[in-house]
Amino acid sequence: MPTRSTILFVGALTAVSLFLLTAHLHPGTEFTLPLFPQPDAQDGYFQAAWPALTEAENRHLTQQQCRDTYPDLYLEADRAHDWYKAKGGITRSMVDQAEKEANARLVIHQNQLFVKVYKGGINTRTQAVIAGVYAGILTSPEPLPDVEFVVQTSDAGAGKSPIFALCRTASQKALWLMPDFGFFSWPEPGVGSYSEVRAKTLAYEQSLGLEVDSGMEVIKGDWENKTDKLFWRGSPMVEVRHDLLRAAQNQPWSDVKELNWGAINGDEKERLKNNGDIKSPAEHCQYRFLAHVEGWAYSGRLKYLQQCRSVIVGHKLQYIQHYHHLLNAQDNHPEQNYIEVPLPFEKNLGGVMEGLMGEGVREKVERIAENGWKGMRQGYISPAANDCYFRYLLHRYAEVQAFRPSIEGAAPYESFVLMGKTHWDPHRR
Repeated sequence: MPTRSTILFVGALTAVSLFLLTAHLHPGTEFTLPLFPQPDAQDGYFQAAWPALTEAENRHLTQQQCRDTYPDLYLEADRAHDWYKAKGGITRSMVDQAEKEANARLVIHQNQLFVKVYKGGINTRTQAVIAGVYAGILTSPEPLPDVEFVVQTSDAGAGKSPIFALCRTASQKALWLMPDFGFFSWPEPGVGSYSEVRAKTLAYEQSLGLEVDSGMEVIKGDWENKTDKLFWRGSPMVEVRHDLLRAAQNQPWSDVKELNWGAINGDEKERLKNNGDIKSPAEHCQYRFLAHVEGWAYSGRLKYLQQCRSVIVGHKLQYIQHYHHLLNAQDNHPEQNYIEVPLPFEKNLGGVMEGLMGEGVREKVERIAENGWKGMRQGYISPAANDCYFRYLLHRYAEVQAFRPSIEGAAPYESFVLMGKTHWDPHRR
């Protein structure tokens, strides 16, 4: 029979263990003792100080809290829901057809994630999307509905079936838009995880003089220390990018240059030859104005540019992401957060940029930058908002799902993430 001292010791040990676990799983707990040993920082890995958690990082909101905090976020999910409801719902045969154009087929059953089909895709995009779904389940304080759906991770959304895609055109009404892979992580080009980008851009802004309080409200701006030019680097793969390069050539307001990614990836000599000034997402924050142009389809760069307290200068976008309806380009609107230049750039960009320069418009321009910082970075594209949107999307999908999901032949995500596939022979290499 255990002694009284043994019982007290075990009880104390249990209490401490529960406290440590809660401190690390609950975002509102202020506690800094690491639950596990922390590895030393190494070259190539994130070394900046992580900022304190704010509401933007609170990924444990209920559905009601999500709607209250981000009321205007869900337009795309509602649009897709209403489109399929009018057609009588989503059948299993429709999902079977969608699978032919998808990169993975997923099932959420009893609040657990299963991978039914996995076809890979470009780099780690599909893995990142699936991991994002898994994270959304783990962080949800409420159970998610049973659903069976497919995800597509190519640049341009395709198909006329119920596919979760990264983007769509106005005519592609069958697609359900999800947050893109970069909202989880984009390691191949060295961008890193979304949380890492957010921490590094904040640190860079602070190095320029930005001061914020514990709730990320700006106390002191850093506008005076930013370079008063329009910045862009990229490959001119499509006409709108050639148009930007022509418009910005030899202009006093321009730091716009072409990069030859093929040569840069070849060796260091070619990297230096190609301007030698590839900028990280955080280093973009040095500039007051950041150009955004589409590529083959949507450009995943926008969400990273929006991490800076700078003004985004772009054009009318042809490819829609899940949050693009929140871009406000209405001139002189108190909540304007985006500058939309009519195409062609060669004709119109110079006049727009000249109108954004000078002390006479500084208050207006800095307000646009602040609206982007507060409304987008700390608001509608924050980690909390991304989870809110994805969970809402799954709920709306479930409402028009006209069949019962099946996990037959599917692998639990926990096994899939270790094996990298849905089927394998046990005990064989």
